[in-house]
Amino acid sequence: MGLGDIRLNIERVAMRVRNGGHHIETEDIIRRNLTSMNNLLSHLDLIDQLLVVDNSKADGEIILGADISGMKYYSNELPVWAHKIDQELQLKYQK
Repeated sequence: MGLGDIRLNIERVAMRVRNGGHHIETEDIIRRNLTSMNNLLSHLDLIDQLLVVDNSKADGEIILGADISGMKYYSNELPVWAHKIDQELQLKYQK
């Protein structure tokens, strides 16, 4: 799952806190965003099935889907944050 803007993630955490949920420091949200993407990209070779969901809107939208045989689903309009995932998947399946 990903969001188009890190500020949206920060706002969602703040809303969760207002509703009684746990707090996450802004620095941790930013760090985890980068770390999560890097972990995904560096471990694509270990993944048998992948669904990438854009969670920027109220209803998450599947934007990419792949399994060990190749790409299975590709949204016509990928958000910018998903371009690197797409590029790496394209490279993976060219081999």
